[in-house]
Order: sequence, then structure tokens, then C-alpha cells
Amino acid sequence: MEEHIFLLILLFFSAFVSAAPSNETDQEALLAFRNLITSPNHFLANNWTKNASFCSWFGVTCSSKRQRVVALNLPNLQLQGTISLSLANLSFLRELNLENNLFHGGIPYGLGHLPRLRVIDVKNNQLNGIIPTSLFQNRRVQVISLAFNELSGEMWRGPWYVPELRVLNLRNNSLTGIIPPDIGNATKLLNFILSVNRINSNIPKEIGNLSQLAVLSLTDNQLTGSIPEALFNISSLLSVSLGKNSLSGPLLVDKGNILSHLESLSLTHNQISGRIPSNICQLIQLKILSISFNNITGEIPKNIDCLTKLEEFYIGNNRIDGTIPTSLGNISTLRNLYCVSNSLEGPIPPELWKLSNLIELDFEENYNLIGQIPEAIFNISSLEYIALTSNKLSGRIPTSTGLHLPNLIELHLSGNELEGEIPPHITNASKLERLGLADNFFSGSIPTNLGNLRDLRLLFLHENQLTSQYELPFFQSLADCRMLQYLDVGYNPLNSILPNSIGNLSSTIEFFEISNAHINGLIPTSIGNMSGLTTLVFQDNNFTGNIPPEFGMLKQLQGMYLNNNKLQGHVPEAVCNLSNLGRLYLQGNELFGLIPACIGNLSMLQHLYLDSNKFSSKFPLSLWKMSGLLFLSVSQNSIEGEVPSDIGELKAIVELDLSGNHFSGMMPSNLGDLQNLQSLALSNNSFSGQIPVSFANLISLEFLDLSLNALSGTIPKSLEKLPLKSINVSFNELEGEIPSGGVFSNSTLQSFLGNRGLCGAHILEIPACVVTNPGQQSNLKEVVVKIVTPVIISSFVILWLVSIWIMKWQKKGKSKDFEKVPEIKTFQLISYHEIQ
Repeated sequence: MEEHIFLLILLFFSAFVSAAPSNETDQEALLAFRNLITSPNHFLANNWTKNASFCSWFGVTCSSKRQRVVALNLPNLQLQGTISLSLANLSFLRELNLENNLFHGGIPYGLGHLPRLRVIDVKNNQLNGIIPTSLFQNRRVQVISLAFNELSGEMWRGPWYVPELRVLNLRNNSLTGIIPPDIGNATKLLNFILSVNRINSNIPKEIGNLSQLAVLSLTDNQLTGSIPEALFNISSLLSVSLGKNSLSGPLLVDKGNILSHLESLSLTHNQISGRIPSNICQLIQLKILSISFNNITGEIPKNIDCLTKLEEFYIGNNRIDGTIPTSLGNISTLRNLYCVSNSLEGPIPPELWKLSNLIELDFEENYNLIGQIPEAIFNISSLEYIALTSNKLSGRIPTSTGLHLPNLIELHLSGNELEGEIPPHITNASKLERLGLADNFFSGSIPTNLGNLRDLRLLFLHENQLTSQYELPFFQSLADCRMLQYLDVGYNPLNSILPNSIGNLSSTIEFFEISNAHINGLIPTSIGNMSGLTTLVFQDNNFTGNIPPEFGMLKQLQGMYLNNNKLQGHVPEAVCNLSNLGRLYLQGNELFGLIPACIGNLSMLQHLYLDSNKFSSKFPLSLWKMSGLLFLSVSQNSIEGEVPSDIGELKAIVELDLSGNHFSGMMPSNLGDLQNLQSLALSNNSFSGQIPVSFANLISLEFLDLSLNALSGTIPKSLEKLPLKSINVSFNELEGEIPSGGVFSNSTLQSFLGNRGLCGAHILEIPACVVTNPGQQSNLKEVVVKIVTPVIISSFVILWLVSIWIMKWQKKGKSKDFEKVPEIKTFQLISYHEIQ
């Protein structure tokens, strides 16, 4: 008996000993995890101490009997660090939730081997590396949520066996590879979310085995192929999102029954083709149909009202034609109707007025919608957005009796054929933020009560026939629109001066245009009050006087367009205070004097147009050093002096026009350093010397005009290799042969006129060059070497000998008084035999 008692005590003791280290293992694993992370105010370090049981630590849940860690929940705590490998020692762990922190590094491989793991949720961290394959071989795991991290590598690197998996959320990572066919074995899967990765495969047909699937989101990958038919026979499926891929084929296979109870189908930005099939009516629970940005053709089905629960209908940016079906008006649940950029034609059906829940009505850029806008449309009080831009709609905007849009935020009717006056009662739509009525035939005065639209941010009335009273009183009203950002009333016959009241406009205005509006007089100095301006467009008017120095107060200004007016005087140096200025257009005025050298300090400047003014003297050296300048034109002025070698510092320049000035001297060879230059116009100056051979380095040059100068020498043959489309060297003093390759092969006489020394047979009316055939030259040279040269040399020797003999004879004749001529004797010839 005592032996039995002893054995029982021994067994109890051994069990206790074996349990104690297991608890210690959990504590040590948690402490190792704590030591690799930091938390705000060291919260975790202060809470997780050995002074208390680890089961009471924040975020830790233990089992009641064994006191083992079964859950670790630490979401939303801004924890930083890596996930310790020691967590794999928590062998009883069922739930790990570390979402919405700042963890980095990899996911420990051992987590996938935890035998009791049900949930791993580490979404919205900065984790990287690959997903451990062990996670996809865990028999008990139900939730794998790794979204919004920086995980990479292939999603499938081995067999999948996750029979209990309900949720797989991997969105917003950088995963590659394919969707594994083994996914079809996860038959309990409810949510499969893989959006915003780089998966580049087909959608496997095995996905049709997921009989409990409710949500499928594969948006923004690189998926190809067609949509599996089986997908629409999953009766549990409620939402399918496959947008932003390269899927092709039909929307639905137009045959058989569809068992799906689908509520949302999104296929935007793919290559889906074909018509909207008739069996779409079998998706009777459908609330959202989004198929924009595809290649869908044909008409909107006449019986589209079969989708009685449809709330959002997005079919824009396809090739859908035909008319707008009147049956759309029967879908009383419809809230968003988006049919932009198709080829719809005909009138807008008045039956749409029955859509009492409609929020968005968008048929812009169909180009062929005609007729009047049904007045009843303007009585749908729920409407927040109306866009009918770029069609052929005519008629008038309803007056006060037919304008009840208390919730309207945006009204876009630009680019139509609407006429009549803009009704003052348009301000009844008091929530309007954007009003676009441009490019129509509206006439009459611009309403002076637009200031009642206190939330107005955009007002586009340009390109109409609108007028106004003198000094444009509508500007005074617009001063009450304190949120206004974009204002364009240009291209209207306003025939007025610009009032000082523009200085009262909101400082929130960023874009202000009043181009080609027959505005006269001075630019008001109050323009300096519009401190938020980034773009100012006053071009093509009749402004006179000086450019106000108050422009220098517009510190945010990026674009100033004062071109084609009658402005006079100097360019104020205050312009140089505009440190953000990227575009300065002052051409076509009567400005004179020096160009301010301080413009060269505007480091953001990319476009500088000063042509067709009366600027004189030398061009400031600082402007030749603007390394960020893309376009420079100072043509048609009276600028003089030489172009310095500093011009080579215009490294980014694309177009350079110095024509019609008094530049002189030689063209600097540094011009050849401008390798981005596409257009170079130096005509009508006094340049001399040769065309620099460095021009051969202008590898982007397409247009070259050197006409009307005093250039001499030959045209460099190396210009043949440039991508030139046009060249003009007329009226210079050039000579020699015109190259025949490249742009020269298609050039005409006009490009070379006025150069008497040029020749070239390939251009009509240019004399051919006197050049002997190379073969003939070779034969001639051989004749000269072998025959002519010896004859000439022999003749020269004979002539020399004769000359010497004559000279000697003459000399002897003169001296016969002093010398005696010897007697000439004759001797008998003796043969050789006689001598022998």
C-alpha cells in the first residue's frame, strides 16, 4: 500500500515538474518578444515584468486550466521592431493579432507550425520577405491576414493544405507568381482578398470549388485570360472585384442558368469585350455593376430594368452605342448612373425623372446626345452630380420654375450647344461647388448674384457670348465666394476694363483666366492681393500701360500669361521675386528696354517667351546659364551682341529662338552641347563665320533655321545624321556641295536660296557641282603617270640641252678675234678585222 502511495506522489511530482518548465517557456518567449520591440512611453516594457504573472500582462490571454498563452492581441499600439522567433514556442497559441503597428523584418517560419493556431493577423505593418510556406500547410488556421505590408516573392511555392481557412487577406503587398490551383481545396474559404499585388496568372477554374466563398477581390494585379464560368455558379458569392487587370473574353457566357446571388460585380480597367449579355438579368440581387474602361460594344439592353435592385451602374469608357433606354427610369433604386465616353446618341429620355434616389447622372463625352435636357431632370432633388459635357445638347437651362436641386454639388454642361441666358435662379442650388458652362452659346450678362453660391470652388464660363456691364460687376459678387479656386470667364465679348474689385476676390483662387475677352485699360494694382494665385492668364486682350510691380507679391505664381496685349514700359524687377514661376509669357506686347538680368535667378523657370517686343541692348549673361530652361524665345526684338560660350549651360533647352534680332559674331561651338535641343532658330541676324561642326552633336534636333545671316564656308556633311525634319540656310554666303543624305534628301530650293556658291544636283534649280567620276579620275591619273609625265620630262631635258648649245654658240661667235677656230679633220674608218 505504501508503495502505491509513493508511486502516486512520484507521478504527481513529475507532472508538476513537467508543467512548470512549459509555463516558463511561455514567459521566456514573451520576454524575448518584448526585448525586440519598443512602444510609446515604454508601455510594454513597464507592464510586462516578472513582478506579475505573464497571464496578467497587457494583451496576453491564458487558458484557465493550464495557464498557457492562447492569445496575444497587441493591435494599434505603434509598436516598433521585429517579430521574435520565440513566438513559435507558444505551443498553445490560437490567436496572434499585431495589426496596425510598425513591425518590420520577416514573419517567423515557425508560426506556421503552431498546432493550435487559428488566427494570424499582422496587417498594416512594414513586414517584408516571403510568406512562410508553413502557413499554407497549417490544418487548423482559419484567418491569415497579412495585408498592407511589403511582402514579396511567389505566393505559391509548394502544396497548399489549409482545410479550415475562412479568410485569406494578402492585399497591398508585392506578391508575384500565380494563384495556386490548390486554392480550390480550401473549401471553407469565405473571403479571398489578393488585391494590389503583382500576380500574373489566369484565375484558376478550381476557384469554382469554393462553395462557401462570399468575397473575391483580385483587383490591381496582372491577371490574364477569361473569367471562369464556374465563378458565377457559386451561390454564396456576394462580391467580385477583378478590376485593373488584363482579363479578356466576354462579361458572361450568354448561355445556361446563373446560380449566383451576386450583389457587386466590378471588372473596370480590363479588356473585357462583347455585348452586355441578356442573361445578366439572372443576377437578380445585383446592386453594383461596374464594367467601365473595357472594350464592351453593342447597346445597353432595353430590358435593363430587370436588375430591379441595381444601385450603381458604371459602364463608362467603352464602345457602347445606341440610345439611352427609357427602361432605366424604372430602376427606382438607382443612385449612380455613369455612362461617360461611349458612343450613345439620341435624346436623354425624360423618364429618368422617376429616379428619385439618383445622386449621380453622368453622360459626358458621348458627343452625339442631342435635343434638350429634360426639365424634369432639374427637379430630381437627390441629385448631387450632373455631367453632360461634350455632347450636342441644345435648348436652355430651365428658369426658376424648373430648377429644384437643393443637394447639387457639381453641374457640368460645357461643350454643348446650349443658348439663352444663365438664369439667376441657378443660385437656388446653394450647395454648388463646381459650375461648368463653358463652350456653349450662352448670351446675356453674367449673373451678378453668383456670390450666393458660398461653397463655389470652380466657375468656368469661358467660350460663350456672354457680356457684362461696364467694370464687370459680377466680380464684386464673386468676392463673397471665399472658397473659389478656379475662375475662367475668357473668350467672351465682355468689352470692359478690369475693375479694381478683383483685388477683393478670395485669396484661395489658384487659377484666374480672362483671355480674349476684349478687356481694355490698365491691369489693376489690386492684383497683388490675390496671394493664392498659381496661374494667371490675361493673354489676347488690349491691356495697356505698364506691368504692375504688385505682381511681385504673388509668391505662389507658377504661370504668368500676359502675351498679345499692348503693354508698354520695362519688365519690372519685381517679377524676379516670383521664385515659383515656371512659365513667363510676355510676347506680343510693346515692352522695351533691358531684359532684367535677375530673371536668371528664377531657378524654376522653364518657359520664357519675350518675342515680338522692343527689347534692345545685350541679352543678360545670367539667362544663358539657366540650366532648367526648356523654351526660350526672344525673336523679333532689337537685341544685339554676340552669343557667349555660356549658352552651353542651357542643358535642358528644347526650343531656342533668337531670330529677328541684331546678334552678331560667330555661332559658339558650345551650341553643340545642347543635346536636348529640338528646335533652333537663329535666322535674320548678323551671324558670320562657318556653321559649327559641333552641330553634329545636336542629337535631338528636328528644326534648324540659320537663314538671313552672313554665314560662310560649307554645310557640314555631318548634319545628315541628325533627326532633322526641316533645315533652312537660305540667304547666307555658303558655298560648296549641299549634302545629299538625311534631311537634305527631301529639302527644296527655298532652303538654300541666296547662296551663290552652293551646288548639288539632287535639288532642282541648284547648279550641279563640277565633280569628275572617280573611275575616270583613276584612269586619267594612270595615263598621266605612264605617258604624259615622261614626255613632259623628256621635252624639258631636250629643251634644256638645246638652250645650252645655243648659248655656247653665241658666245663663241662673239670672241673669234681672240680665239682661233681649230681645223676640222676627217679620219678614215677602220674595221675591227683590219685592226686585228
